[in-house]
Amino acid sequence: MKNNRKICTNKNVDGPNELWEFDIKYGYIHGENRHFYILAFIDVFNRKLVNFHIGLTCKAIDLKYTFNEALKKENITDNKSLTIRSDNGPQMTSNMFREYIETLELEHEFIPPGECNKNAHVESFNSIIESDLLQVRYFRNFEDAYKQTMDWMKFYNEKRIHGSLKMMSPIDFTKKFYDGEVTIENVVA
Repeated sequence: MKNNRKICTNKNVDGPNELWEFDIKYGYIHGENRHFYILAFIDVFNRKLVNFHIGLTCKAIDLKYTFNEALKKENITDNKSLTIRSDNGPQMTSNMFREYIETLELEHEFIPPGECNKNAHVESFNSIIESDLLQVRYFRNFEDAYKQTMDWMKFYNEKRIHGSLKMMSPIDFTKKFYDGEVTIENVVA
């Protein structure tokens, strides 16, 4: 097995779809006494939740599918302009995902072990979802957890304001950015 993991370096991010960070978070289904998993891809520039997976498991095949769907949603055909960044979890380092990324000729950076600050944007998202959803809601079953999480994800992208986005939601900020109504200094990630 090849181990060509590229360690992340600081990057200047000037616009959407240049750097996505991704991670897996788990929540608890109280009524079923078990966990569920949330895989999230966050665009570092506009904090937009690009795509996500909610499931009772989160395996490499789920990661591959979720990422592929994110590329489609964002209409990304030139993969060379996008870098993805993650920790060294088993799904992210799996042969399946590595081989898939190689076919796309895409750059996948890994944060050094124990340095979650190098994946700060998705870790911030994880903190927000923990405090705003997972700690304050009761989930009767997986269907309930799925529905509430889906509703929250929509709220996050469309309504939740961010200080770093001039007090706008990711969707509003992105629209105004493309319309030339707002600018932001380079984001260093």
